[in-house]
Amino acid sequence: MALAERAPDPRSDEGAADGARAARDLTAEVHAVLNRIEPAGWSEERAREVRARLASVQGHLALLLGGSGASVAVQVPAANALWALDSAIAEALPAEDETAAAWTRFSNRIHPAYEALVRAVAPEAASARTLRPTNYARNIFHMIGATCVLGILAHLPDRPTMVAVAVGVTVPAWIVEWQRRTRPAFNDWMMWLFGPVAHAHERFRVNSATWYATAMSILALCSPIPAAMLGVAVLGFGDPMAAIVGRRFGRTPLRAGRTLEGSLAFVGAGWLAGAVALLVLAPTLPNGAMVAGVAAVFGAIAELYSQDVDDNLSIPLGAALGAVLAMGLG
Repeated sequence: MALAERAPDPRSDEGAADGARAARDLTAEVHAVLNRIEPAGWSEERAREVRARLASVQGHLALLLGGSGASVAVQVPAANALWALDSAIAEALPAEDETAAAWTRFSNRIHPAYEALVRAVAPEAASARTLRPTNYARNIFHMIGATCVLGILAHLPDRPTMVAVAVGVTVPAWIVEWQRRTRPAFNDWMMWLFGPVAHAHERFRVNSATWYATAMSILALCSPIPAAMLGVAVLGFGDPMAAIVGRRFGRTPLRAGRTLEGSLAFVGAGWLAGAVALLVLAPTLPNGAMVAGVAAVFGAIAELYSQDVDDNLSIPLGAALGAVLAMGLG
């Protein structure tokens, strides 16, 4: 990514435009660096590459922040975000440590500053530049959560009860979202509380759990119960497996950062989880394995096209739609 070789002159409209453009370019440069910090496939060569790229980032930050006019050239919020990113990099940069663990800690430390910068200078690119680093705790949390929800669905006596339970979770979740937007200290506390399983961008967006609860309410209202079960199973097991396999073995890009290998893992894990769920919880459903397979494929397609929609909403709805279509054809 080519950035300006000198700091923009804030005294002119052209200088202000150049400064804003340079700051947007910087977000893309940082995005590329953070994308390279992944435990899967880590090596000393990768560490040297990341360190060299970071030196370039720091140089461009110095150009933007050095001198008199950064706050004018890229506007005050962007200047504040640039300073925060510069400070985070300086404080967290590993000293002569090239291990994957050290660089993962560094990535986690600067992620919030990066996300704040994206929203300050390139909000239209926020979805495209969202980062979802490896988080095994989140993957396990997904699977445990899906198993618990499936158990709850299996023991609910009827649809009105299912709707009441789903809405009873969804409404408080949206109240929490409103509180997070209006009370920054509460938002900070929530991010601390769920830090081990949260992504940095959730500080600025509706978090995935709220979208998941919303999807459950929609399924409770509109979907046959076996299809709702498949929506839960496909999301809970297909999505984490896609992340694990895609990051470690993904070589064939599809779209939006997804790979063929990750999508195949999604389908396989979602199909298996869905088939087991139906076998245990809805054994009388005809052609259960086929229905689960179609649901997994629809869920994988929904994930591929979820760049601007949280996939905790789109995947269960997509999987349930596939299940309904398969049940109608079966």
